[in-house]
Amino acid sequence: MKAPGEHDHDRRGPGVRVYILLGLAALVLLSAAAYSWFEGMSFFEALYLTVVTVTTVGYGDIAPETPGGRVLTLFLVPLGLVLVFGLGLSVFQEQLMDLVLRGGAGRLERTISNLRGHYIVCGYGRLGRGCAAALRRLGGVVVVVERDRQKVREAADKGLYFLVGDALEEDVLRRAGIERARAIISTFSDDTLNVYLTLEARDIRRDIEVISAATGREASRRLYLAGATRVISPLSLGAELLAKSAVNPSILQMMSDMISTTTPGEGISQLPVGEGSPLVGKELRELPAMGVQVRVMLVRQGGTTHLSPLGSFRIQSGAVLAVVGESEELQKLERLAAGRS
Repeated sequence: MKAPGEHDHDRRGPGVRVYILLGLAALVLLSAAAYSWFEGMSFFEALYLTVVTVTTVGYGDIAPETPGGRVLTLFLVPLGLVLVFGLGLSVFQEQLMDLVLRGGAGRLERTISNLRGHYIVCGYGRLGRGCAAALRRLGGVVVVVERDRQKVREAADKGLYFLVGDALEEDVLRRAGIERARAIISTFSDDTLNVYLTLEARDIRRDIEVISAATGREASRRLYLAGATRVISPLSLGAELLAKSAVNPSILQMMSDMISTTTPGEGISQLPVGEGSPLVGKELRELPAMGVQVRVMLVRQGGTTHLSPLGSFRIQSGAVLAVVGESEELQKLERLAAGRS
């Protein structure tokens, strides 16, 4: 599905090759017209003379004979060489960049094709960079889809997999591994693009988690209608946190500590407790006896959110646990919460 507009933060306009091609075409046509005028040739003969002159082939069967034609040749040859070799250099540079970014012969895409449970971040603007970096800190494997090659070059050493392309195109999302990804995150500053990406992702895979940024309440409503799993407005959230930091600084610091866990190897996870889970009816202090060593930061249960619950807190079916711990411990708890021993 193609969007009606371009990414504001990705827009690069026509590439260098397009400008070179346009300049070369204009040079050839204008020079052919000038040769036709000076030499009294047909336009086809003049066009032929122009092409062999610009490419420096110089068969010698047709050559300028008038002073005007020869003066034109003096300017045409160097200018034509600059444009022709500039075009070749541009093509070579782009192909070389593709090889560098892909690791040669499509190695990157082969690597991505083997990923499972990874995150796809669409857009590498300020929000996309922060999101990708946070996912990496939390132990996630991240594939970034970005159109701007310059942004990709600047971030090629950050432990991320980069795919150069338009995230609104089905083929690009499939190459990013959407069929096997855990979630896709849309970070565009344009709400329309976020809506289109949500629709495209849902069209490819109905059960994928689609998380999107939004500029406001109305945009959030449209994104949910389009099929987004979760919608976050960074501006609204930032304003709320700024206000609460002034009123309740201690609570905000606790929330920040929960979100920004920095202990090496640790991560944070949100786990829903199913009906058949062995956790149902257990108290939080019983988790170590079940072979799980984690810190439960909050529990959402029965429509109420319990921050820093006590060890005597009893888990019910349908509860959602926000926990911090080592990756292996989180996986153990996830299996228990889902009822898989």
